[in-house]
Amino acid sequence: MSSLPPRASLGQHFASAALLLATIAPSQAHISYGSGLTGRNFNQLPGFASGPVTASPQAVTGSYGWADGTDADWGDSHRLRAYRFTLSYDALVTVSVQDTAIASSSAAGLLPGFSIYRGLAHLSPLPADHDGSASSIANRPAAAEGSFQALTNWSLWNDGPELNPAYGPAQESLFTFCGYAVDGTSTNFGSASGLLGDGLADGFITSTFSLAPGDYSLFVGGANYPDEASAVLTSYGISTTLNVAPIPEPSAPGLAALALAGLAALRRRRA
Repeated sequence: MSSLPPRASLGQHFASAALLLATIAPSQAHISYGSGLTGRNFNQLPGFASGPVTASPQAVTGSYGWADGTDADWGDSHRLRAYRFTLSYDALVTVSVQDTAIASSSAAGLLPGFSIYRGLAHLSPLPADHDGSASSIANRPAAAEGSFQALTNWSLWNDGPELNPAYGPAQESLFTFCGYAVDGTSTNFGSASGLLGDGLADGFITSTFSLAPGDYSLFVGGANYPDEASAVLTSYGISTTLNVAPIPEPSAPGLAALALAGLAALRRRRA
């Protein structure tokens, strides 16, 4: 968000990445989706694709992670939570995120933002993807704060033999942007071109997307852009809900109306 720092050497990048990995909680260190009933894989939760399904409350570190991915120097995916789901048919997918306190561990008060991407991070037994991997660092601008981009396609890499000789070559995960939603107004989430919020900074955001069959990742984080300057890393609770419904097929009268409209247009062109 501030002026971009001078280009660092690869050795400095490795040292910074090592320090980062040593100081963050393991659950926040690499992209993962958890597992079972308390994880973030919606397909493993009972009732998925048959009604609204809410994942167990999760936490994000910092109040600005999503908004930080809207600027020119990108953002750090450690400041977001990743979820996944898989569709086997064309569907309308409604995503809702509510801020929530989690016992004594995570505060309420987050203004959430989220983005949906087609694609998944690498899954076990492959090494997990993270911003501090050598290939992630090498494949983004030298002054970037991380690899996360909230409003466009982005990618992340896992570790290769430079970290562990037993690993194969580092591999890339591609995240193809499908849409976003963000709580509040530009007062909190910043002035990125074309960025629109829901107009009410109340800790809740919801939006519906038309998606084709495939694997999807959902990244959720804070939308309070000015807080990045303070570097305060409070833990905030979030509750995330998905509702998946098949896209309705056109009714017979609707199809007939479309056919008549097409014939009328064809006659006009021939006239």
